[in-house]
Amino acid sequence: MLNEPNSLMMFSIGLALSVLLGMTVFILRRVDLQPVADSDDALVFLVRDQDVVDTSFEARRILDAVSGPTTELEKLRLYLSRHFDGAEKLVLPANGIGDLSQVSRDGQTQIQRQTAADTVRLKLSFVSGVSSASDDLHSIRAMENELETLRANTSAAPFLLWRQNPIGEITWVNRAYLDTVRTYNGTGSEMVWPLPALFPSLQASIHNVDGDAQRIAVHGRGDSEDAWYDCHITQIGQDILCTAIPADEAVRSENRRREFTQTLTKTFAELAIGLAIFDRSRHLVLFNPALLDLTNLPTDFLTSRPSLVGFLDRLRENRVMPEPRDYRTWRAAISDLEAAATDGTYSETWSLPDGQTFHVTGRPHPDGAVALLFEDISAEMSLTRHFRDELEQSQTIIDAVSEAVAVFSPSGQLIVTNAAYHDLWQTDPDATLEPMDLAETTRQWLMLSTPTPVWGDFREFAQTTQDREEWSATIGLLDGRSVHCRFVPQKAGVSLALFHVQSAQAPMKQDLRQVG
Repeated sequence: MLNEPNSLMMFSIGLALSVLLGMTVFILRRVDLQPVADSDDALVFLVRDQDVVDTSFEARRILDAVSGPTTELEKLRLYLSRHFDGAEKLVLPANGIGDLSQVSRDGQTQIQRQTAADTVRLKLSFVSGVSSASDDLHSIRAMENELETLRANTSAAPFLLWRQNPIGEITWVNRAYLDTVRTYNGTGSEMVWPLPALFPSLQASIHNVDGDAQRIAVHGRGDSEDAWYDCHITQIGQDILCTAIPADEAVRSENRRREFTQTLTKTFAELAIGLAIFDRSRHLVLFNPALLDLTNLPTDFLTSRPSLVGFLDRLRENRVMPEPRDYRTWRAAISDLEAAATDGTYSETWSLPDGQTFHVTGRPHPDGAVALLFEDISAEMSLTRHFRDELEQSQTIIDAVSEAVAVFSPSGQLIVTNAAYHDLWQTDPDATLEPMDLAETTRQWLMLSTPTPVWGDFREFAQTTQDREEWSATIGLLDGRSVHCRFVPQKAGVSLALFHVQSAQAPMKQDLRQVG
């Protein structure tokens, strides 16, 4: 039996061996987790169970500088996708794919993937023979800091900005892109990298780098409206920088302008007035069907956008404008027409050889454009001529009447007289610019006649509009002749005065009013 000191010693030795064995096991287990780098400029990441369980010091700084993803594995995947093709396979579990080595797209760095049990070890280092100085690692770190500065500057930008690698994977986005993804993929959706492409159709046009902007819509869910963006593509190294500027207001403006243009087009198509609009270079840009009907110009000629001079020259050939005396006069008339239309003062009536009459008006438009309006006024001119002929004929008939005739409007204006009236009262109302009224006319009568109350009675008669009856009276002139006056009411308040001159020997019955 061992004594007590020996037992205590053996217990102490056993305890020490147990502690040593435990530390040995711990160290052996820790070996797989320790990201020991071969050099100071290498970055080492340990991945297990879809999580980054350990990193080297510099690798930890790299992950901390990556913003956007919420998990460290997503940050690592995003960081690798910026430099390596197929970054997704590099972070696959150990049982998914074995060891591999790959060089970055720029050929400067390489990555080594090593697997042991369920652990993946990724080591990034410079390619042998390129550079291994620690200053290069600081340069990479400086570039990462610059990237973070640029990201901070663009995070508040109101437009979408993102970067894609050559295979179309999104490697960087700004905050506006993230907010738009949350809006159109659901506010509660988890941000999983690589992020979904908001503009899939842009992938098909990725070869059109530095080309014109492409207007693309992001389709909303449910009742949400589509959002329109003007997308631009710029080549940066092997990557593609994409910019999407909101264009909703521009699209709405274009839609309103298109609807307004369609409304105007329909309105112009229904107008009976021919319309021809020339731009600032004086080429035809718009016309309506009425212009075809009025001018008989062929459609193919008008759609070929002729110049203003060519258009008018074609009108002259078709005898749709007055024929000038010579070509020099014609060109001078064209210059005058263009200048007057630009100032908005051109307005003429064209009497054509076939009897048609056009009223042509020139109007200026914004941006130096000019509009010519062709209105067929042949019917109006024919009606006017017919009305004028009827008036002249009526005047001829009235002038042939031996009695002096005077017609007064309801307001008392002298509107019609004949030649016998001019001879009797020694006046020509048509020779004055202003029409003679009832008071002035009766004053003229009074000056050539003896005193009589007839003229006052007539003024009262002419100013009465109801319950009027025809009446007559005889007055004496200063030259001794007597005149039989007859006053007849007409429709609409018009009054007719008839004067028949009697012989000087006939008895004068002045101041005698007879009601007929």
